[in-house]
Amino acid sequence: MKTKILVYGVLGYTGRLFLERALDRSLPIVLGAREAELRGTAQRLGMDYRVFEIGETQDIAACLSDIRAVVNLASISYGTNRFLIDACIRTGTHYVDLAAECSDMIQVLTHHDAALARGVMLMPGAGFNVIMTDIAGVIASESLPEPTRLCLGFATFGKASRGTIRSLLRLATEPGYTRRAGELVAARSAQTKRTFRAEGKDYSLISNASMGDVITSFRSTGIRDIAAFSYYPWILAQFMKGRLNWLRVFLNRYARWFFALGPSDGELESQHTYAWAQVENARGGSASVVIKGPHAYVFTVKAIGRIIDQLVRNNVNPGFTPPSFFGRALIEGIEGVRITVAGDVDHPTHEAADATLPAVRADTEGPSDVPGHAKDDRG
Repeated sequence: MKTKILVYGVLGYTGRLFLERALDRSLPIVLGAREAELRGTAQRLGMDYRVFEIGETQDIAACLSDIRAVVNLASISYGTNRFLIDACIRTGTHYVDLAAECSDMIQVLTHHDAALARGVMLMPGAGFNVIMTDIAGVIASESLPEPTRLCLGFATFGKASRGTIRSLLRLATEPGYTRRAGELVAARSAQTKRTFRAEGKDYSLISNASMGDVITSFRSTGIRDIAAFSYYPWILAQFMKGRLNWLRVFLNRYARWFFALGPSDGELESQHTYAWAQVENARGGSASVVIKGPHAYVFTVKAIGRIIDQLVRNNVNPGFTPPSFFGRALIEGIEGVRITVAGDVDHPTHEAADATLPAVRADTEGPSDVPGHAKDDRG
């Protein structure tokens, strides 16, 4: 019987932070990486390990014979991850990763039918910027009768890791998607703005068409109009608008010289994050949710620790599954997390203590989530 959980990519910034802050050695966890130096880390911790590359020529399946689920913390694009996903489906192994971009989620979604047939769960977006917005969106959707539109966003403060910065620079000018009438519509980032209020302060967000919320929140709420937003510094907004491209290319090329591997311990402890969701209905009613959390990287590894605990318990859902499948309990109790729900006259203001999450919807899959069927709204 397959009982072990393979955590792959533990030598990167997020992986090392997981080992320091969220590893539970009482669970049947196996460490994984492509670098041979993993051996020393695993021996120091007294844990089993697997060293293998993710690539077409590698026999990944042979490394998964006793693995119930893979949690992929490596910063690798879908172009590479698809080999690991294929191996997981072939071997009946559940798969979780941190991919938050819409393009990656669309690609993972193409494996839904095969995963469903094998009883395999595929869960991308298991990091801060999807977990919090996905759960916020579901709570908001349950706080207003018949919601028809959903806007989501997040705000992070403090330094990002070098890998995250390079991803942001790479994606800044790439088109993404919004969702209208249930269909994906091609769009560009930084074209519109929204504002949310948290703890007495207003935060201005810009549209972020690269975020995967238009995939995950559609499946978890069924709302047919969804847009994603982010709180980004001025310079990144300029990059998203196609300006200062020479600087974007320069910073991406020489990122190792300008950006630290990741935030310091002090920064991890002192900074916080917000996730925001607002729903509207045809009667003019609205409700909003704000979730405050710890630093994005701290939140991510703590949430991953909880997801691993659920995987050990075999609490899974076959096919493409958004993080809200695990309910708000996935984030409640993490130090620094606070959930607040507010509504207007159509739904009185209240705290979210009684809000519940519905089951993951299975009827929202279809051709609208395949790029070839997406409409174009890029201008």
